[in-house]
Amino acid sequence: ALPISISIMYPSTVAKRQLRIGGHACRSLRYGVLALLTAGVYATCFVSVSPAWGRPSRGCKKAVESITALSAVKFVSKKAPVFAPVDVEEFYAETISGQGGEPVGIERDLITRFFGDGDHAGRGDHAAAFQTLQKRVEEGGPFEGEDDGTDWIWLVAENLEEGLSLELRKSTPLGARPMLVARRSNVRELFQKVNWQVARRRLSEILGVRDALGKKAPGFPTA
Repeated sequence: ALPISISIMYPSTVAKRQLRIGGHACRSLRYGVLALLTAGVYATCFVSVSPAWGRPSRGCKKAVESITALSAVKFVSKKAPVFAPVDVEEFYAETISGQGGEPVGIERDLITRFFGDGDHAGRGDHAAAFQTLQKRVEEGGPFEGEDDGTDWIWLVAENLEEGLSLELRKSTPLGARPMLVARRSNVRELFQKVNWQVARRRLSEILGVRDALGKKAPGFPTA
């Protein structure tokens, strides 16, 4: 038996092509693929065919009747993400290990772009944007996602298709790139002691996954 792989494509692509089996067009299969796509079924079909498949004179209908399905549809499910445990107190202690002051470089540009009037390159009024960030952290938002009810508020970077983004969150951002974390009850301490070099390094880290050099985070589950 010969394995035949049928790939589901966008309707615009399928409409321009015909599925050919044994050199003969099989339009009914094309419409079947469109029906699967319309129903929201994304799968790969694996079929085997009998020797009768090679008889084009019997037509597409006869060939389809000779198919013996090995597995009609194979659904692929995604595994839930896993993360290493995170010591937020330790993360915070490193965050406030500096001398405070205003940021420079990429962290300054990101803050200006997402908390001020910065353009795509972060050019703008840096001082005003930094003041806006401090105010929003002190006021607790606006923020993205859920509030886990702890005493922490995070400044989190995400690596999206269009580039890095920056936002505030009130839940531990596992799998993201948090730059800073502050105690809601003592936000002032963060900005008085923030270590901007640490914040910049963390743009290359993924919380609960790996460090800036690509090494797995301590306690990360092994396969």
